Amino acid sequence: MGVSRILLLFVITIAMAMFVVSERNRIIETGYHVAKLQMNCDELSEKNRKLNYYVSRLQSPEVIVYKVQSLNIPLVPQEDRVGMVAARGKLKEDVIKSMKKVINKDFYSQKGVLVKCCSLHN
Repeated sequence: MGVSRILLLFVITIAMAMFVVSERNRIIETGYHVAKLQMNCDELSEKNRKLNYYVSRLQSPEVIVYKVQSLNIPLVPQEDRVGMVAARGKLKEDVIKSMKKVINKDFYSQKGVLVKCCSLHN
């Protein structure tokens, strides 16, 4: 019985050692996975920051005035509210020139109907 007990203890010890090694490997794999996810999160955060900057630039009045002028979108004065278009830098002169007709009115762009295929688009 002494040999069978020693053999049983040896098998249990080997099984526990294999369990510890497999758990250690699983922890290491989880660590690599977490590092990869963290790197992906950092990249996406940087991309989000750049896109938010780009959106804020596109929403600036100077860019909107430039786009309206470069695309030749007709501007129609809005009758219900009074306001001014504000611009800085180089575009200020262009804005002043475009505002000669109506100085104290807000502008909004109005494009004609492009698609006249059905009653929904008319």
